[in-house]
Order: sequence, then C-alpha cells, then structure tokens
Amino acid sequence: MAKFIVAIETVKIKEFLFSTNKLKVIRGASYLLDYLNQVEVPKILDKNGIKDENIIYVGAGNAKFFTDTKEKAEKIIKEVKKTYEKEAPGVKVAAVYREKTDDKKVWDSLEELSRDTAIEKSKGFSTLNIDLPFVEKCELNGSEVAEIDYHNLKDDLDKLGYILDGKYILLSDYNKTNSDTTDKLEIEVLKEHIKKITKTTGRISEGTLKKIIASELLKESNRAVYKKNGDKDKIIGFYRYLIEKYNLEIRSTIDNFENEDSFIGFVYSDGDGLGDFFKNIKKVFIAADEREVPNIEEEYLKFLKSFSTILDEVTKESLAETLNEIFKGTDSEDPKRWGEFLIVGGDDVCAVFDPTLAIEISVKTQKKFEETMVDRMSELSKEFADCKLKEGICEVKITASSGVVIAKTKTPMFQLFKLGSKLQKNAKIERNGTKKDGKLATTGFIDFQVVGSEGTVDIDAFRKNISSEDNKVIQRPYSIKKIEGVRPIETLIDTVVELKKSNFPSNKLRYIYDLKRNSDLEEFEKKMNFINILSKMDKEHIEIIKKLGINYENYDKFNENFEDIFDILEIYKFINEKDIEKEGNK
Repeated sequence: MAKFIVAIETVKIKEFLFSTNKLKVIRGASYLLDYLNQVEVPKILDKNGIKDENIIYVGAGNAKFFTDTKEKAEKIIKEVKKTYEKEAPGVKVAAVYREKTDDKKVWDSLEELSRDTAIEKSKGFSTLNIDLPFVEKCELNGSEVAEIDYHNLKDDLDKLGYILDGKYILLSDYNKTNSDTTDKLEIEVLKEHIKKITKTTGRISEGTLKKIIASELLKESNRAVYKKNGDKDKIIGFYRYLIEKYNLEIRSTIDNFENEDSFIGFVYSDGDGLGDFFKNIKKVFIAADEREVPNIEEEYLKFLKSFSTILDEVTKESLAETLNEIFKGTDSEDPKRWGEFLIVGGDDVCAVFDPTLAIEISVKTQKKFEETMVDRMSELSKEFADCKLKEGICEVKITASSGVVIAKTKTPMFQLFKLGSKLQKNAKIERNGTKKDGKLATTGFIDFQVVGSEGTVDIDAFRKNISSEDNKVIQRPYSIKKIEGVRPIETLIDTVVELKKSNFPSNKLRYIYDLKRNSDLEEFEKKMNFINILSKMDKEHIEIIKKLGINYENYDKFNENFEDIFDILEIYKFINEKDIEKEGNK
C-alpha cells in the first residue's frame, strides 16, 4: 500500500524571535516555539493516529512522518498551521506531502520532499498591510497590530477569549489532555511586566502578549515537561533542562546582562555541513543497498530518527555540561552566573552570557559537542549489523562553528544576531577551506568581534582596513581543536592568560599594535622604536614577547611579527580571570 511522507517546517523563526529587542519577549518566543514543536505537534500526530514507528523525527522546528492517506496528511497540516497561527502569530509554516511508492527508495522520496519544501518556502507568505494611518501598531513589534492596552488588560483579555478565573488568567488549555494541569498567571503580575517593557503607549499585539506569558512560564509551567503515556518524555525549554538535569539555576533578568563596562557576550553556534553529511550518509546506505543488506530502507529511517534525537540531545548536553562546570561551586549570587538562551536545540545554540565568559563557554561547548558526537555516532553504528555500514556511519564527523560578538548592552538583538551569523559563516568558511588529504577539518572554527558602537559595523570592511596581507594583525578565525597547519583558539587564550598573569602592561600592547600599523615608518624605523620600548621592559615581559613570535635573530621584517596583536588586544579584558593565579604587582 502506498504511503504519504509529510514534511512540516517552521520558517521565519529568526524574524519571530528578534521582532523586538526586549530579551524577556525573545526568551518567551523561543520557549513558545520549543513548546509548540515538542508538545503540540506530537499531540496532533497522536490524535490523528500517527504511531511512533511512522514518525521519522520531530524536533528543532521540523517534523517528518508517514501517513496512509492524502486526506489525513492534509488534515494534520491544517491542524498544525492553525495551532501555530493561534499560539505563535508571526511564525510561518511550510508543509508539503508526497506519495511514497514501493518502486522508489525512501532516500530518493525524502530528497524530493526536501525540494518540494524548498519550493513551498520560496513562494513566500502573505502579510497584512498595517501601514495605514488609522491602524495602531504594537509598541514592541511594528509588524503587528496593537490589540491589548495595558490600562484595560483584563477587559481586552476577556474580549480575546482568554479564560479568566478571578485574578488569574488560565493557560495551557489548548489541545489539553486529561493528564495536563492548567497553568495560571496573575493578571496583575502580567500587567506589571507589560508596564516594565512598554515605555510609551502601553499597547501591544496578542502575539507579543503570548511571548510575555511564555517567558513567565518557562521555569514553572506544568507543560514544561511533556508527559507521554504517563512518563516524563521531554523537558521543554533549556532553563527547565538545566534545573531538571543538573539542578543548576542561573539568573536570566535583564538587570544582570551587563558588566561594569556595559558589555554582553552573544554566542551563535551552528553545525557544519549537515547537508553534505546527509549526502554522504545517503551514499553509505545506497552502497549497502547494492550489497543487498536486508531491510536497508527501514535501517535508513531508523538512522535518521536516531540521529535527529542524538543531535538535539548532544547540543543541549554540551552546553548544559559546560555551564555546570563553569558555575560549579560558585555562589548563587555570583554576578557572572547568568545566561539567556534564545535557541538551544537541533544543531543550533544562540545565547547571551557575561562578556568575560562568552568565548570560554563557546569553545568548551563546541569541544564537548564534537567529542560527544563521535562517541554517540559510534554507539549508533552498533545498532546496524553490516560492517561497512557501521564504518560509514562512524567515518562521517559532525563539527560545529561559532561566532561570538561582545557588544554594548544596548545593541539591538537583531543586530547582534546579524553580526553573530556573519562571524559564524566566516568560521564555517574557514573550516570548509581547511582540508587534509582531500578531507574536511575534523573540528569546527570560531570567529569573534568586539563591537563598541552599538553594533553598527561592517566586519569585512573594518578588518580589511586594519589588517592587510603584507601586514597582518588579525588571525581570526581560529580552530576549536589543534589540527595541522592551523592555530587553535586555545593558544590565543593561553597567550592572553600568560600576559595577564605577569601583569603585562596593556598600554605596551597598544603601542606595539600602533607601531605595527604605522604606515609612515619604514620597517627599520619600527625596529628601532621597538628596541627602544624593549629596553624599558622587565626581563619577564621580554621573555613573553619572545613567545609571541618575535625572531630575535632577525626581526628586520617587523611586519611579519605580531600577526595576532589585534586579536590579543580585543579580547584582553574579556578573557575570564578566575583561573589566573594572581602574582601581585611586578
């Protein structure tokens, strides 16, 4: 009997998350998407008789599954779209289905389905024109109509059909099952939070209201742990994940999102080359099919289902374990003990941390991700009997590359994401260009940028202006782990730590940087100026200068030295000093 394969994908996610610069609203938007994808979509599938063995995967905003009829596929798609439209206005859903017949291999059908999804997404989505003089826009999201007034909150909630019980608004009743406990939130508490983040009109859209409500529930919601068949199945929301898995609770209020210099650290990490990964895995299974390995199509589907679960788990585990290590033993009131998790799942991490911890968290998380994926892929391969299939699964390495932006707290979130994405792409390009014996690097890369002017910077133009090919001062991006011919990020961090341990004068670093970039001086003049500054340094500091790469036998070519001096300068005050053993003033 012919089956239909259905693909459902949430799109315009970044626009939904970063429609405002208010972190409270962004946090709620992220949790809301997580909840819809991991609770409401499975409920809809279960209600329509889609059994677990017919689900390829559900996670990271996507779902793929089999159904027996075209009518059922259309019904499920309609219900999913309706749920997203009601619960998360602004998110768009692209959904397609395709018949799977016995004369076509399942990997070919899935590839065609992916093309159908891409075509569906390229058609675009209808938008409501609200640029009219008589339409009032939401104060926090200019693309939505203001429907709720802070001053008349209770009446507006009643008009919009929310269930009110005295001083409470009742929630979690959409697609509610018998085992669910209804969430509730005090209307006055909700009103107070709306007041705090709206400074002008106090009027917001219903979509923004739902995000604010979600942000209030993400740590204490009864739906934060999705119960299936009476057992705990999935923990929804990364804050709850930290609490449930590690008993680790860190602050997430905007008041904690700055150090004394008003900087924050924005981290965006993404898996490398998953498209190429699936192409290579497909070749492995095609080869197994040619060897007439039994039930190879079922084995392929089993692999996809397991892999999607593993990828999501390892992403969450890697970040959670890193945070647990960093904050273990710290006081709950430690000013650095905070974080905002905007996206954590699939192969993505998008989060905000203390600026002195952002690079450390990113590097450690990426390392754990890569190492754990190797172990988990090895474990997964044991589920398959064919030896060559096992080898093929283990051979493909999953890595992640990241971008870290250290910027002023007032930098708009959408701008931070734009810069973080740009840096992450730079790191990914570097990783894709690093090959040994024709194979890609087995580790990801990291790129970073310190931005002091509220995010308005063209990274490429800025770097091209200060670092030329014949006088480099920047070596970014760096590899996460050491590989032949590439400098890992840890060597840069170790250099900064060593400089700080010895109380190396930061003004001397700035002097070296300025001297290196001085285009009015010939190299021999730079050499003489450099000798002059060396003569005034402590012996210990001179030894450190040697370690930075100065060739004391022949440094006539001054511009070939200090090729990472600007990298050192930029992160100097943003490298966490907790592990640096203070040695007093020298």
